[in-house]
Amino acid sequence: MKKITLLFYLLLFCNSFSQSTTTGEFTVTPGFTVQFDYDDTNQEVTMTLKGPSDVWLGVGMNAQSMDYPNADVIIYSSSGLKDYYLDGDNVSPSLDTNNWTLLSNNVIAGERTIVASRPSNTGESTDYNFTSFVGSIPIIWAKGSNLSFGYHSGRGTAILPFVLSTNDVVQKSFKVYPNPTVDELNFEFPDNVQSANVQVYNILGNQITQTQLKRTVPKLDTNAWASGMYVVQIVTDNAVQTKRVVKQ
Repeated sequence: MKKITLLFYLLLFCNSFSQSTTTGEFTVTPGFTVQFDYDDTNQEVTMTLKGPSDVWLGVGMNAQSMDYPNADVIIYSSSGLKDYYLDGDNVSPSLDTNNWTLLSNNVIAGERTIVASRPSNTGESTDYNFTSFVGSIPIIWAKGSNLSFGYHSGRGTAILPFVLSTNDVVQKSFKVYPNPTVDELNFEFPDNVQSANVQVYNILGNQITQTQLKRTVPKLDTNAWASGMYVVQIVTDNAVQTKRVVKQ
């Protein structure tokens, strides 16, 4: 009985700490990679897609074919980054409420890199619920012959492994305040970080500022920001952390 009680409290103790997980950069097909990073502290997930800049790119979570009902699908095309779901009848996905915030969309030497984030649990049945689960999820992927969303030129399935993020401690150490902010945003650095590149995006995914902050002057002037929600991306040598901030 004592052993069982001790085991129970040990499991409770271990599970009382939040943890972040990542799939790492996973190659679904040559020239096309996908990565999901789950931040348990902020209950957010960040997606990074990399692929040819001249075709549409799509990935669906928790599915292994087009006939999976309510499977969550994200597609980037000439219409932008949009959220879809599968009807389960092996036809084109249906447009869904878009809970993704586009953080960046860059093209270098013919390769497009898309970074977007959303709450890990949107509360919608057609959105995949990301958790700190360490394991794997099946996905489907597809890409087009051009940027206009239509019939694919290639598709397939893959299994994405979720493992503990090696940057978990660093990510949890950053704090941003006050939130909401009026005229100034302060950054509390972890002990092992001296500087960070801070990028701020509005809800349309447009970057409004980018600066290198140092531990000695960890502040951003927000006076010129319009009222609304912003995404703040904090980039260090070892980690990337995303925060949502409201400007009053």
